[in-house]
Amino acid sequence: MRYALDYLPATQEMHVRLCADAAAQREFVIARDAAANIAGLAREHGGLQRLGDTRWRADRWKSGECLSYRVALAPIARRNDYDIGVEVGVDMLVAPQYWLLRSDGDEAAEATVSMPDGYAFSPPWQALDGSTAQQGRFRIPSTPPAWSSLVAVGSFEESTLQLPGGTVRVAMLGGIDTANRAKLLRWMQHALAAASSAHGELPLPQAQVVLRPVALRGGRAVGFGQSLRGQGNAVHIQVDPKATPDQLDADWTAVHEFAHWAHPYLGDDGAWLAEGLASYWQNTLRARAGLLTPLAAWQQLDAGFARGRGASNDQLSLAQLSSAMQRERAYYAVYWSGAAYWLQLDVDLRKTSGGRFGIEEALRRFRACCLLQRRAWAPREFVAKLDSLMHSDLFLRRYDAYSARRGFPPLQTIYAQLGLQRSADGAVQLRDDAADVAIRRAIMRKPGRADEP
Repeated sequence: MRYALDYLPATQEMHVRLCADAAAQREFVIARDAAANIAGLAREHGGLQRLGDTRWRADRWKSGECLSYRVALAPIARRNDYDIGVEVGVDMLVAPQYWLLRSDGDEAAEATVSMPDGYAFSPPWQALDGSTAQQGRFRIPSTPPAWSSLVAVGSFEESTLQLPGGTVRVAMLGGIDTANRAKLLRWMQHALAAASSAHGELPLPQAQVVLRPVALRGGRAVGFGQSLRGQGNAVHIQVDPKATPDQLDADWTAVHEFAHWAHPYLGDDGAWLAEGLASYWQNTLRARAGLLTPLAAWQQLDAGFARGRGASNDQLSLAQLSSAMQRERAYYAVYWSGAAYWLQLDVDLRKTSGGRFGIEEALRRFRACCLLQRRAWAPREFVAKLDSLMHSDLFLRRYDAYSARRGFPPLQTIYAQLGLQRSADGAVQLRDDAADVAIRRAIMRKPGRADEP
């Protein structure tokens, strides 16, 4: 599948030309309710039969033959639904499933994009050599159609950050000015460096970040963030451009979302695993990068565990609560029960390996074999694979116990082992005479640093 995309800013339309190899029959599909935005659909040779609201059939498709059509992007963006489309000032985020016809059975595709002067195009797709936000060629990874994906179209600026292991393209929407763009880009560099410290490099060869400006109250710098996996990996974050550098670096959201790049899609049943890892790493990785002191990181983890404990549900197992998280609004209980699991596994691995490695080694090995397969993994399948890679039974044994647990997991024993002691005012303090103080220090240690500040 080969797409040629030309944007028409006067009408906010994308002209699409879709070419494909020969086939006795091809069927083209689009998301439900999306066909109304398409106009002028035509085939170069032969007829095109419409099959309901979302599908067309083409018989005797010739090699190199093409379809062409125009699609109105503005109505998609005006849905203001983060799974379909969003307006961000004069810029738009639009789900490709709502404007790109696809052909059944095709694994991957390429797209050539041409934008007029003053306009930019930022997808989660893999940019090929020499591509820019104005003129580029992209490979579109094959992912399940139901996975959320958004493409940015408008007059925004995009910057490219080179990190060890990969490239991140950062699109800043909504007319953010030059000075604030520079500040936000530095924040992205700090957060990406922190997230990369788990492996020593970025876990993905390419990824996209989209920053959306919002005015926040109460001294907050960062709002809602989400990780998307459709047609590539992307993180979308709401940020107040007026926030100070210190306020930005003090926020956990970016590191939390980037942490999701280290694991596969685990579905609703695995939300406690996925969000637990991100919640655990949002603190430990910021400490390793010097954005938090180790003491502050442990105190923030402890505060998260307290929120999870306060929101725990004794009527449902963690697996059941994870599947019903949206309906039950059980975010704290799910996220922080999961974070307790990853803390326990980190300590377990460091003990059994004599301090040689923790959970980052298991995820590094998973990345080497399996992360770029871009498929959903059942939660139990994922942890069993981690055990296989580490020649252990720790992940699955702990997974079964946590998954079946009702209520928040007890942490008194692991606190005592690590030397996490509560002072008279309730705050966690660090004791240096605990059995596993070396493990506690290693969990939060900056690379190359031997002592705990």
